[in-house]
Amino acid sequence: MSPLIDAVFLLLIFFLVATMIKKEDKDIDIELPTSTSALKVKPDDRIMVIGIDQAEALYLQGEATTLTELMYQFRQLSETDPDRRIRLDTDKTTPFHKVVEVLNLLQFRGLTNIGIRTYDEHYNR
Repeated sequence: MSPLIDAVFLLLIFFLVATMIKKEDKDIDIELPTSTSALKVKPDDRIMVIGIDQAEALYLQGEATTLTELMYQFRQLSETDPDRRIRLDTDKTTPFHKVVEVLNLLQFRGLTNIGIRTYDEHYNR
């Protein structure tokens, strides 16, 4: 009976540890623009992901948000971690003025470590 109890405890520990490792999905359902000269950057779990879809809706870390909330988050980030990496995901049909609007807010707060995600065969399979 004790080997069975040991096996059950080992399984319990395994599943507890495995659920802690799950990564948060920050992606939104958009069609990325293609690029022939994109740089490969190592993945970073601390990266802040801002998304804009084809309907000009804004997303922060995969959750729908507003421009006012983005401004608040940028202000907080500029005070606590101004060198944090920020990734901008936009649909290829997103109007450019919306992208510029978000980039202007980032620049206003002094956040300059920004990258724009493009389609990549390896990453997007």
